[in-house]
Parts: sequence; structure tokens; C-alpha cells
Amino acid sequence: MLLVTDAHKSYGKNPVLEGVDIEVKDGEIKGLIGVNGAGKSTLIECVCGVKKFDSGEIRIGGYDTSDRKARKIIKNTIGYMPQSFRLFNDLTAEENLKYLCAVYRLPKSKADDVMEICRLTGHRKMLAGNLSGGYRQLLSMAGAIVHTPKFLVLDEPTAGMDPIFRRQFWDIIREYRKTSATVLVITHYFEELVECDTFACLANGRIAFNGSLAEFKQDGLLNIEQILNKYTF
Repeated sequence: MLLVTDAHKSYGKNPVLEGVDIEVKDGEIKGLIGVNGAGKSTLIECVCGVKKFDSGEIRIGGYDTSDRKARKIIKNTIGYMPQSFRLFNDLTAEENLKYLCAVYRLPKSKADDVMEICRLTGHRKMLAGNLSGGYRQLLSMAGAIVHTPKFLVLDEPTAGMDPIFRRQFWDIIREYRKTSATVLVITHYFEELVECDTFACLANGRIAFNGSLAEFKQDGLLNIEQILNKYTF
């Protein structure tokens, strides 16, 4: 689904990504970890077209993102949930989703579908700005999946959530995956890695590890300290 090859990105004279290679296979949930400032959000934003790499290649669903003719297909393929809330605070949850339905030229009834999926039906008439942090994240998730994308990209979607909301959120991710979707998720909660099929660790501008969690399990438990010591510090 995603293939990034030799990606570079700098801000002025400060390099952030220095030859990143990463692949996310069709149908998998891949986690992306790294310390603050490692460039995870920059990588995600470049993948989603929010920013541009200085050099390198990105292919999504086999399409080269630099090909203008493929951009519409790619746009409809990706569902992106950014780290910060980017919907309209002065619209209700329902109005935000109906607006997105109009953008994607979908029937407004699709808003009802995603509100149910994302546990928002009881909050549909609340202004987005008045929703609790957890429900705002659920609204962002609803906005990311309203057009039924095949590639879901989530930038720290559960940051600041309490454990109950976090469990609900992962229930939604697992259910959405059943639509044959592929998921790439940045997380700072290492216990969430057990929900992923594979994970990649970004450190020093490159992918330091990209593989299975099985390598870090001892007696069936994930050895978080081993990951941190080996790759992020």
C-alpha cells in the first residue's frame, strides 16, 4: 500500500529525514514510533501530501504521488487524522461530517454511518469546540474515514485519551481494518504496539527498525525497555 524510498526532508539547514525507507503492506496495521522530534509527523505529512519531501519517492497503492494524474486517486485512497484537531469548532459534529460528505461528493447519510461507527451519535448536535478531548478525537477519526479510504494514516490518535476512550478507539481501528483497509499509526503508547502487525522505529533521520514485534517478546510479553534502549536513545 505504501512504499517510501530514500526520503529526505530538511527545515532550513536542519535535516529531519535523511534517507527514509519504509513499506506498509496491504491489509496490515503498522505502528511508527520514535522520540519527540524524530520526524514522525513530518514523514506522515509528506506521505499524505501536506508537505513535500526534498527528495525521494512515495508510492501509494502503486501510484507515484508526484504524478499529477494520480493525485485524485491517491486523495481518495488516504484517510488522514492529523495530530491536532483541524475540523470546525463552530460547527456541530454532524455539520462537520456533512461538510466532508459534500467535499467528497458523498450522500449526507454517510455522516450518520460514521457517527455510529465512531460512537458519536449521542453527540451529533454538540459543537465540536464543546466536545471533550476524547470525543474530538473520535470526530477526527470519523472525518478521516467518511470517504471509506483504503489507507488510514493516524498521527498519535490516542494522545491524551483516558484508557476507556483508548480502548474504544482501537475497537474502531480493528473494525475498520475489516473493510480491507491498511493502517499506519504513530503512537507514544508502547502498549499499543501489541495491536500492530509490525512496527517501524524512526531515529536519527532514518528507519532504525522495521519488522515484527515477535523479536521483542519475552515469555509472551513485549519488552519495551529493549526497544527504547536499542533504537530510540
